[in-house]
Amino acid sequence: MPAPRSTVLRETPDAAQSGARVIDARYEVVKGKNRGIIRRIKTALFAIFLAALIGFLIPPAWVLIQEVGAMLAN
Repeated sequence: MPAPRSTVLRETPDAAQSGARVIDARYEVVKGKNRGIIRRIKTALFAIFLAALIGFLIPPAWVLIQEVGAMLAN
């Protein structure tokens, strides 16, 4: 089971004064649900990029293997 995502928080401006003992503070959510959507889009784009890179590198590698094989056969 994956670890739960942490929620990014920032202390509100009208919180306790500096140096005061704080038992409880109010926080506001800085990043919301959009983070998950953006992360999925970035992951999908990266996967497409890697698939395209591998697709472009396989044919030259195959030709190189054939050439080396032909040189070793002679």
